[in-house]
Amino acid sequence: MLLAEARPATRSAVKDPMNQPSDPIHYEVIHTTAGRYRIRIPRLLKDAAYAEQLNWLVASFEFVISVRINQAVGSIVIHYKYSASQASASQAAASQSSGRSDQAKDQASDQAIWLKLSTAIQQASQIEMPAGELATKDEFRPEINWIERMGMPVLSLGLALLVQELLLPIPSLIIGGVVMAASLPFMYRTVETTLKERRLDADVLDALWLGLFTIRGDYVAPALMLSLMESGEVLRDTTARSNERQVMDLLNGIEQFAWVERDGQEYRVPLMEVQKGERVVVYPGNLIPVSGRVLRGTALIDEHKLTGESNLVSRSEGQVVHASTMLLEGKLCILVKRLGHNTRLGIAIQMMQAAPIHDTRVEDYAAKIANQTIAPTLLLSAGIFLATRDVVRAMAPLHLDFSHGIRIAVPSTVLAALTYAARNGIYIRSGRALEMLARVDTIVFDKTGTLTQGNAAVMAIQPADDSISPLDILTYAASAEQGNTHPVAGAILRCAQEQAVQTQPCETWDYRIGMGVVAQIGGARILVGSDRLLLKDGIEVSPIHAAYPHLKTGSHSLVYVAKDGELLGVILYSDPLRPEAARVVGALRCQGKDNYILTGDSQRVAAHVAMQLGIEPQHTYAETFPDRKVEVIKQLRDAGRTVAFIGEGVNDVAALAHADVSISFANGSDIARETADVVLLDDDLRSITHAINIAQRAVEIIYQNTAIVAVPNISVMLAGILFALDPVLGVVISNGSALIAELNSFRPLFDPGMDVTQREVEVNPVTYADDAEEPLVLAPGLSSI
Repeated sequence: MLLAEARPATRSAVKDPMNQPSDPIHYEVIHTTAGRYRIRIPRLLKDAAYAEQLNWLVASFEFVISVRINQAVGSIVIHYKYSASQASASQAAASQSSGRSDQAKDQASDQAIWLKLSTAIQQASQIEMPAGELATKDEFRPEINWIERMGMPVLSLGLALLVQELLLPIPSLIIGGVVMAASLPFMYRTVETTLKERRLDADVLDALWLGLFTIRGDYVAPALMLSLMESGEVLRDTTARSNERQVMDLLNGIEQFAWVERDGQEYRVPLMEVQKGERVVVYPGNLIPVSGRVLRGTALIDEHKLTGESNLVSRSEGQVVHASTMLLEGKLCILVKRLGHNTRLGIAIQMMQAAPIHDTRVEDYAAKIANQTIAPTLLLSAGIFLATRDVVRAMAPLHLDFSHGIRIAVPSTVLAALTYAARNGIYIRSGRALEMLARVDTIVFDKTGTLTQGNAAVMAIQPADDSISPLDILTYAASAEQGNTHPVAGAILRCAQEQAVQTQPCETWDYRIGMGVVAQIGGARILVGSDRLLLKDGIEVSPIHAAYPHLKTGSHSLVYVAKDGELLGVILYSDPLRPEAARVVGALRCQGKDNYILTGDSQRVAAHVAMQLGIEPQHTYAETFPDRKVEVIKQLRDAGRTVAFIGEGVNDVAALAHADVSISFANGSDIARETADVVLLDDDLRSITHAINIAQRAVEIIYQNTAIVAVPNISVMLAGILFALDPVLGVVISNGSALIAELNSFRPLFDPGMDVTQREVEVNPVTYADDAEEPLVLAPGLSSI
């Protein structure tokens, strides 16, 4: 492929003799390829109206396919129509002169397009948009207005200090009015909460304290308190907005087109038309549009926007690359594994849109305790006033409100931990899930697709007798398994495809969770699944075991196939363990976790897997239906254990719902992913130990913040009662501690507390489990073993 001729980066406008503004708009061409421009325009950063007008003007050109403005970074990306001969100019180099003439026409057309675009950049500020034209909401997201949020509190503090320190003759009525005006947002939130929930919370004490000190004429303390409180609120909101903006920047940066290699040729197609299993070619300067495995090439990649890490990484054949990362040097051919919402970026966007709950039990307990102390605090204040007649001492207990600081610091800690986890391929749904994950002491694994690779491969087909053809067994099994997403179904369908078997349509189809499939094909009742499925239908499987004893002794698993009440035969398959499984189980054991296996497979296969992983036989449960998995999890919880269950299939959903913490994979079934509290985006079990360490570190910081807020607040209250502590000093100590806790809450972003295992996970390139070669070992002609 020949890229379009790069335009020289320019910092001055191209002059238009027809309608050139007196003040040229500066811009710089960042990057260009065939059919796309990326241009940085500094004016976009500060002029939303210009951005809206430019967006409308460029989109009105008939040659423009799409326009995307990212105002946060001051850039515009334009996709435009181009000639196919231009894209294959490298192949046309040896063509006839007519071919060269076509190429010259293409270049002339491309120059005309550039002239129109550069002129539009200059003229956009002067046009009048038609009525009703609106900018895209996602592109022009409002930022936090610091002046609006902090202006009145800071003004009230400044006036109060001027009067107290410089003794300026400012009327008390004015200062008091400014302080009360600054407190209106806080007062409004307090009244709204009180009326909506019909209960008093600890904010009532702060409101009473502010009001009484303002009425008393001591303005510095309440003004300082308002400034510190609002600073904490703004800091928390800024953190949340920064995380949201980062995700939106990634979304805005994703290419809408991809170069796909088909039949030895490269075609530029819309990203939505790219299919899993296709080959995408990425060139220098482009964002990688899909997640997948490198088939050819070596490249230097910048993953900063996705992971938050500033280090560049090298990727070559066999390694994994992620969507939304930037290819800086080299060229890659990528086998597509994930697209759209299944990529790490896609799930991060879903996480943002789902608005995860950041509350924790610690925060709830603090609020509950603070709310229960309201009446005793008021009584204590009244008693102190009656005993001492000292208003300052009597008002000291009203300042006891550590729940406000915790409400600011704890959500910020959780958000920081969730953000760090998402950057490292771990989606944790909520603060409660994070808190529970830190307490987990028992890990329960499903086997198929969780401990194993999910790349089951058919090893052989054993007919019940010589009159039955192995191909007939495979035909019925593949026909019945059409549309089933279970890994074993995938193995049967791949085997059928290799053997050129023509599947038949199902007249009826019923999936029996944990057992298999019952279908009607050509008027016959077909059963494909475990021996339990056949036994439940009155079909004996013992004769084939008696005839072939080795079926019950090997490490392979079995799928039985029956037709109209008669056993046709058995399909033998093998699903290898994930390469990281043994290491992860060992790491969890070192962390003090007990490991269990629950599987619907036979006791023989379950015991073999447990032996390979070093899991005790008494912790291995075989032939478990979904209800049996739930029963085991309930037994463990009743024994006082905090249980995490890891599964990815439809038959794991009930167990996921009953575990204290449910963990699944991004490429698992949709319902399992929706049910799970934790989703492993990289399909790598090593993320489990990483997630636990992140959670434990975050909870440790949450408890630190609780102490940072609670101890100074209680100390200030006692000092105020016993020593009539100066209110300003009390505000500095109590509300200052809330700000310190808020700053401490950012530590999970930079100090997640990783151990050696986690560092190795981060350094080593991640590989998909389904990237392994898929062995298809069959006896000749699908004959018996």
